[in-house]
Amino acid sequence: MYTSSSDALHVEQRDAQLWIHFSRPTINYAMLEALTACVLEATADDEIRALIVNVSADGDDGNDMGPWPDRLRHRHPEGNHGAGPLVEQDAIRALRRFMKPTVALMENVVNGLAIDLAAACDVRIASATTTLTDSRIHQGRTASTGITYMLPKLIGQSQAMRILLLGETLSAAELRRIHFVHEVVEDAEFAEHANTLANQIATMATRAWEVHKMQVVPQLDLGFDAAMVHSLGIRQTHVIEDRAEGMRAWREKRDPEFTGR
Repeated sequence: MYTSSSDALHVEQRDAQLWIHFSRPTINYAMLEALTACVLEATADDEIRALIVNVSADGDDGNDMGPWPDRLRHRHPEGNHGAGPLVEQDAIRALRRFMKPTVALMENVVNGLAIDLAAACDVRIASATTTLTDSRIHQGRTASTGITYMLPKLIGQSQAMRILLLGETLSAAELRRIHFVHEVVEDAEFAEHANTLANQIATMATRAWEVHKMQVVPQLDLGFDAAMVHSLGIRQTHVIEDRAEGMRAWREKRDPEFTGR
């Protein structure tokens, strides 16, 4: 069982799940770097079958993001223009490329960059009192972290423009109505429900989940015929060992015991 707490993240391994929670109410570079590192480590860890990320945060720290990562020192321009959102993009990219199941937990306030992190996950659930606002437009800032690509594909251009350009505050019920979140759960039941959902997902055929994601994410940019060829290539080059157990369990009318392989 792996547990770690720092000024950036609280990370806890629960059986085959890795749970990540921000240690601060707003996001800075240290938190993003720690998140990226956790996701990359979980990618290579066969014991981890699902990633649960509580993305609740009141946006990023803006001009006070903390020390610029040394690994990117050659990409930090001088002057008023400032550095690009490279650290932010790395975290989003790591989540999006993580082919195992990802669940975003949304509680209280989800603002700005926290929306981007949620959008990069497979499943999003919100507590009943959650509110979502993208205040970057009200600060004269632009979102350059991939959300302009992801959000229209999740909820359509009209609703994406509403969030990004109007900066409205949306309730959890409205987020459910526009299909940004999959479920809204009463606050008192949220922690237990999240744990139940995580356990359910982690015991599924998570290798089959991975192979689905390998198709869905790249095919967002392909035409239908190209997507068919891509799916065939994925099917022919990725073995799902759990398939045999799934078929046996179906024939024997019992619950399958998947290994995630």
